[in-house]
Amino acid sequence: MPTAQVDLDWETRADEPKPWTGAKEPSVSWTEPHPESPNDDRIAPKVDIGQGLDAEIERAKGILKLQDDWDGEGSRAYSEETFNRAVVFLIKHIGRGWESCGLPSPIPRIGPGPDGSIDLHWRQPSWELLVNIPADPNEMATFYGDNYGLQKIRGSLDPQKIDSGIAGWLTN
Repeated sequence: MPTAQVDLDWETRADEPKPWTGAKEPSVSWTEPHPESPNDDRIAPKVDIGQGLDAEIERAKGILKLQDDWDGEGSRAYSEETFNRAVVFLIKHIGRGWESCGLPSPIPRIGPGPDGSIDLHWRQPSWELLVNIPADPNEMATFYGDNYGLQKIRGSLDPQKIDSGIAGWLTN
């Protein structure tokens, strides 16, 4: 199954939009008023999701510096293409939660996965979700979720599409 190439330029400047945001996208923060609220009550102290996401993406770029056999056990290096696909997946799913429910998503840890794949790992007090974006763009992503006793999910999904189940977990 052929996939579209994602070409993102990760060099950013303070006066330019981030490569993974569009000019039409609003800034997302925890201080957006509830649409149902008759007054301007804020839903939480100001925490800019964009800044948190930017910081995690910048931190995770260190993965791209790891060479083949970086762990002494034959692990593969991580490609920028795989990293970009993971970031695009992440942004699409965080955006869906905001668009659907007006709820911000927590920011996951972006980390090295097996065989050159990238892991997106959300760990919250009441749930955990791990999505693995494979190095091969033609392979399905895999996921595992656990809300600590009530429900566990496991499966695979097309990483090029938004999965409503994953987006739903992110708004719990």
